[in-house]
Amino acid sequence: MTKENPLIYSFENMDKYYFFDVNKNKIINVDEETYQIINDPEAIRSSEHPVIQKLMDQGYLSNNRVEEIKHNNGRMLDELLGYNLKKIILQVTQNCNFRCNYCVYSGSYVNRVHSNKRMDFATAKKGIDFLIEHSKDAKDIDISFYGGEPLLEMNLIIQCMDYAIKAAEGKNVSFSLTTNGSLLTEANVKRLLGYNLRITVSMDGPQEIHDKHRTFASNGCGTFNAVYDNIKRIVEKYPAIKKNLSFSMVMDPTAQFNCLDEFIASEEEFFNESAVIGSFVSNNYRNDRVQFSENFVGEWEYSKFKYLLFVLGKVSKANNSQLIRAAYREHFEYISNSHRNIAPLAKQDHHSGPCVPGQIRLFMSTDAHFYPCERVSETSDIMRIGNIEEGFFFDKIEKLLNVGKLTEENCKECYAFRNCRVCASLSDDGNQLSKEAKLKACQDVRYNFDEMLKDVCTLKECGLRKEMVQKITG
Repeated sequence: MTKENPLIYSFENMDKYYFFDVNKNKIINVDEETYQIINDPEAIRSSEHPVIQKLMDQGYLSNNRVEEIKHNNGRMLDELLGYNLKKIILQVTQNCNFRCNYCVYSGSYVNRVHSNKRMDFATAKKGIDFLIEHSKDAKDIDISFYGGEPLLEMNLIIQCMDYAIKAAEGKNVSFSLTTNGSLLTEANVKRLLGYNLRITVSMDGPQEIHDKHRTFASNGCGTFNAVYDNIKRIVEKYPAIKKNLSFSMVMDPTAQFNCLDEFIASEEEFFNESAVIGSFVSNNYRNDRVQFSENFVGEWEYSKFKYLLFVLGKVSKANNSQLIRAAYREHFEYISNSHRNIAPLAKQDHHSGPCVPGQIRLFMSTDAHFYPCERVSETSDIMRIGNIEEGFFFDKIEKLLNVGKLTEENCKECYAFRNCRVCASLSDDGNQLSKEAKLKACQDVRYNFDEMLKDVCTLKECGLRKEMVQKITG
């Protein structure tokens, strides 16, 4: 493609013809004749067809492209990281009383293993002070406790919350943690009540699925009963805790998806008022690729189909899975925002995807090193963006922010430029940023974006409007 051609992506869907205009970030339905013209470089350059001329007059079919890949936030790093930090995630321990076979510390990943490393209060206090000092322009801040199993360090967590409330006077301070649930005993819950604390409990479905992956480190036995009994007990005794309780369900791609849905439906009282967030085992930094069974894929796709019928008002909410909603987050974001008029691509710009490393979810390890978030590799040098004594390493942060430099010429021509999800973590080969790793991630993004465009067109053809999306997403 030459730079004289419009920056668009054309596609067919359900016997209709469309193009996605990158500069306008909009999908346009056209007739077959117009479609043929826009797909012929010579024809579109010489065309005087009235539909083509009208589209051009409206700003479509522009050949405008980014000339230099450079993130706009690069000019604001001092301000964003100096005065607008939002959150710090404290790795209070690398130990855990579970051994879950998909855990990032399980040995299935190149970047983490369980250890006895733990954070002391002096280090945690420095981390909290760092957040407060670097969030002077932020009214709301959050401190999260991460493991391993964070509740192994219960006393440290209480110390941290008490200290933060006093030290951050004048700010709205919230806390969060993800736990395996085994240590949510009544004694521990009593100590946690009264804090502005959001708790996410990991539970992977009914007992036969949960226990397949989540076992005790001490004896290898399943953990379902311990977790289930704890949650049921505390919810019955302290029902107010439900408003700050959610569940994380890592879906087993070799099991039957319907079993997860049936479990959630059968335990309506248990899950009532609490969000159940589904996710898949991450392939990032993993030694081998996660395999999906045909049964799981078939049931997953059928559940997605049913969810779309619900969105269109064709079936009731009761017949749908909570676990599906995340699969359509990008669809609904696009539909909600696509009516907005946006400026054409700037001459100096960067594809969407990267956030400012550390600003939204600054992760501090037990030994006080800084990382962009908890999802990156702790053994990768490029991801180590500072430490509690020296502060931020801005040269590394700028490099991670501008990860698009790796594939600059590809990015300039990419139709997913404004809807990309590739950040530096997907480009990390374990130590440095890799063009090959990024191109692989880019391929996945383009495939998913292509599918999303077609789904959006189908939904709109079936009557979906942004007002309906707003009603569903709240």
